[in-house]
Amino acid sequence: MCSMDRSHFLEKNVGWVDRVVRIVIVAVLWIWPLNTSFSPFTTVVMAAIGGILFSTVITQYCPLWDMLGVSTIKGHLKSK
Repeated sequence: MCSMDRSHFLEKNVGWVDRVVRIVIVAVLWIWPLNTSFSPFTTVVMAAIGGILFSTVITQYCPLWDMLGVSTIKGHLKSK
């Protein structure tokens, strides 16, 4: 068995302001291609990026923020 410390595994690090900004970006990435003539490839890429951002909104966890040691939750300090 792996003896890896999982005490902070998927610890929430996305605050409410960050979540609202991400939701706005997701809405733009999902709605804009429907109203314009982007190529199918560009539409799929935009939808995929929106899906990744949407998953961070739902889970309140961003792997990039975790790697950088950042937390946008008010009053929450990461200790790495």
